Amino acid sequence: MAQLLTEFVERRHRAWRRGRNLAGPRTVPWVPLAAAACVLLGGTLLGVNALRLRDAAPAAAADTDALRADRLQPVVPGARFTVDETPGVAMLPQPGGAIVVASRMRSSTPQRIDLCRQMADPSGRLLPLRLGQRFADVEAAVRGAGGTAGMRGALLVADASHATAAMPRLRLAGQAGLPLQLTWRGAAARWLGNGGEGIVRGAAGRVTLRDEGWLAWEGGALHLVRRPAAACPRAGELVARLYQPDAAQRGRAQVTAFAAGGASATAWLAPGEHVLAAAAAPALEDETLFAALQERGLVRLADDGAIVLAPRDLAAWRAAPAHQRAADLGAWRHVHVDDAAAALLRRLYRQADGSYVRQQVALYNSERALLAWRVRTGDASRWQADGPVTAAMAPQAARLFAALPQGWQPWTRLASLASTAPVARLSLDLPRPATGGEALALLLAGRVLRVDGATMASRAACDGRACTAPDDVSRLDLRALPGARRIVLTVAPLDARALERPGERQYRHLRVVANRIVWQPLATPAPQVRSGQGGGHGAGPVLLADRNGTPLWADGATTGAADRAGLAPLLGLAPEHDAGIAGMLARTGAGGARARLSIDLPLQALAQRVLDCVALRRGRWTGERCTGATAPPPQRRAGFVVLDAENGDILAAAGAGQPSVDAGNWLEARALDRANPAGSPLRLPALQHDGGAHHSPGSTFKVISALGLELAARGEGGQARQLDALLGGPPLPAINALARERGFDFATGAPTYPASARGAHVTNYREQGIDGRAREGRLGLAQALTYSLNTWFAWAGELSDRTLGGRAEGGMPDAQPLEAGALDGARPILAAARRLGFDRPLRLDGGLLPPAFRWNDYDALQATPARIDPVHTRHELRQMSIGLRMQATPLQMALAAAAIGQGATVTPRLLLELDGRPAANPAPEKLDVRLDRIRAGMKGVIDAGTAAGAFHALPRGVRAGLHGKTGTAPTSDSGATVWFTAWLEPGSLPGQRHRLAFAVHASHSDGTGGDHAAPAVAAVLAALAGQGRGNNTEQQGK
Repeated sequence: MAQLLTEFVERRHRAWRRGRNLAGPRTVPWVPLAAAACVLLGGTLLGVNALRLRDAAPAAAADTDALRADRLQPVVPGARFTVDETPGVAMLPQPGGAIVVASRMRSSTPQRIDLCRQMADPSGRLLPLRLGQRFADVEAAVRGAGGTAGMRGALLVADASHATAAMPRLRLAGQAGLPLQLTWRGAAARWLGNGGEGIVRGAAGRVTLRDEGWLAWEGGALHLVRRPAAACPRAGELVARLYQPDAAQRGRAQVTAFAAGGASATAWLAPGEHVLAAAAAPALEDETLFAALQERGLVRLADDGAIVLAPRDLAAWRAAPAHQRAADLGAWRHVHVDDAAAALLRRLYRQADGSYVRQQVALYNSERALLAWRVRTGDASRWQADGPVTAAMAPQAARLFAALPQGWQPWTRLASLASTAPVARLSLDLPRPATGGEALALLLAGRVLRVDGATMASRAACDGRACTAPDDVSRLDLRALPGARRIVLTVAPLDARALERPGERQYRHLRVVANRIVWQPLATPAPQVRSGQGGGHGAGPVLLADRNGTPLWADGATTGAADRAGLAPLLGLAPEHDAGIAGMLARTGAGGARARLSIDLPLQALAQRVLDCVALRRGRWTGERCTGATAPPPQRRAGFVVLDAENGDILAAAGAGQPSVDAGNWLEARALDRANPAGSPLRLPALQHDGGAHHSPGSTFKVISALGLELAARGEGGQARQLDALLGGPPLPAINALARERGFDFATGAPTYPASARGAHVTNYREQGIDGRAREGRLGLAQALTYSLNTWFAWAGELSDRTLGGRAEGGMPDAQPLEAGALDGARPILAAARRLGFDRPLRLDGGLLPPAFRWNDYDALQATPARIDPVHTRHELRQMSIGLRMQATPLQMALAAAAIGQGATVTPRLLLELDGRPAANPAPEKLDVRLDRIRAGMKGVIDAGTAAGAFHALPRGVRAGLHGKTGTAPTSDSGATVWFTAWLEPGSLPGQRHRLAFAVHASHSDGTGGDHAAPAVAAVLAALAGQGRGNNTEQQGK
């Protein structure tokens, strides 16, 4: 009985494993493709797999952790360990190695160090990296008269941090291409890595860092990884990530095993006891069957790269006389078909493990080539192919495009290509003989070798990351020849393997390595489907309304009014759109939800219309319609946010320029979203960015730089007093005298900084000096903001930055923060940015989602954090001061304007109420810094500065309450991303009781923030003032 039970359990485990393999990875959902292959193999296989999946369901949940832990088995066979629920890092010795268990630890943003920057000389000697020091520890060296080259590569920690209070000081040194030597001293610590030393403990230590290691101390831990880098092939890069205990963390622990010989592996495991097998699990039947088929020559690699299995009737064919053989199986003449070979063939074609092997072969062959086509929307023609076709497009194909193609019907794909036919034919039967005027358009993934029955003009259309050539995809314009009844295209497919990204084949059994077929066991479970992903929303309804109760989402779709107001990408583009607000609420598992959003639908609709007209198409909004609009560049994206500055309510979040998505192209849009976030139609331009160059806020960031300068000027000491005087507006001769006295190459009459313009430098708009912007011979922060003076901000930023030691040369500008806030005391502009929300997650749920809710990238209730690129040089510091080398969203810049207007930070929210529960009340933090000079500068932008032309027609009362800042961030010689951000004082509009903040941006512009972005805000304000509506509706329900 026990044996029968054991066999039953083993069968169920094998069935579960195969079911899991068939399901495919989460990031590459191949199930439709696999299903197409199964159709070719017959209905019986589908039935068998259905039974396997049914049987597998109960076992899957229980066995997931065991399968995850199997990754560690080759490294530490026979290990026994516990994943504790208590936050912390444990290092556990095991037979043949040791294990690190990081339970409920919150990680910081990883710091990447290009080790080529640390090379001291051509020999490859690396300057030491110092980790764990505070800025006060190195400031003396920065201020010293000597050089600081030896201090290059400092990763600093914050002054008042629980995570690093007991962190020892680390030093990493060595030679490019060789293992690094890590030493530490200070508090007691523990080390485990793949240098072979095992667990090392002590207040001081010296170990070898080959590829990976952990150092843990009381209250924190550091994970170090050294890996190859394309930018530095000689030395690679070091990735350092700080961890600290966090009882609020939920989920699996990070478990890394290190063998005594240096191998390592990582798995994410749930709390509890884990036992690894002492020996590797025996191969399953499918693996042993494939190996036996290979050994007997019953599986081979065809000349065209396909995997070919011996036919089921090979034995009968060999036994039959030559004249009775119906097929030519000469390619298998070398195979000796004895009883063992015949038994293998019976197993291959009659048993379950053989069915599984055949499906894997069919799957491999279907994935190796891509031939697909689509016709224009509205075209009723139906092209026929030589073989079976499917509507399931391989997700990798999304990487053939930089943006979602528009105006085309869904793809049709050739499901399989016969190994004997490396080309295929597409044919179109015409309803009647052609007159010669019939025109057809086709988008083809593949290459045309021959055309019959028509003339053809071809245009390359492949612009994605996976394109091996621009004509991997072509737009074909066909014109039928007079009298033709059929058009035939002879086409060659693309090599689909070129579309794969590294790691995608880890979820496939079959690979070809060095011209040899390899069957690989799938030790890693395929990523699991998220809750609610792909299956639509839960059984209960999700109902969304705006702040006044107007329905926005009902019956699984946006309402017509919400759709016209541009809210579909925010609320949900399809029932399967889990990142939309409706999808997020469905993912909570509550079985339904009723929510009220902060959006004011009429204001949202107005903002959307104005954004489409003014920011996207450079038109003019008359209050009722758009005039003078032009076709925008295809890549242009625009976003607009209107914010209640007093409570953080997002009243409008409009976006424009995204490709249109509907039921017909939803799957393609989702595949593109995963393959190319930069071109995703699912992004929300008002709230999210992809980290690219087209999201730099330009001079709108000078509002934040100005706040940082005011922070620095309130300090003690002579340099703070000098900076405060500079902000106040000294006479021009005094400014130039200060620059000479301090040794800086700055002059108010120069259009560049440094004034000599040697090497990298910053240039003013239209290459002008700043003397002409002085007021009564004086120039300070207010004038620098009003006229957006780049050279002044670049120089002032240097004066405020303590990493430069107050000197015109030298210093340590490349000091990096190992943890957030480590440079706040030394780099005040960075500190100001962090205070206003940079580098911090912006959750917009008002605290209403459950603490254990699983957030995903680009969820609609989660704005992308604004980021500042690492600073390594003085010039990069200057660029930061003027808003370059960073990424932000309109929401973030609206928050910055709101904070200056309010004198306190603002926490944004989109969710006001969920199932009757109200959102948390805002908890603003006072800025506690002088703001009058910043406000005066932003008022000057409206009255006489860079945005004056956009607002001169506004009613006087509106203009009097408006404070703003323009921005123009160059992205090419002729293109830029343009910005405008502002706040409006209460009472400026009829019925307006709260201060409002605005921000708008548009990419790929040939204009400036003043003539392209600011007019969008002006049009909205003019419409609100003309309607006499103000923001009355936004006051309701407070």
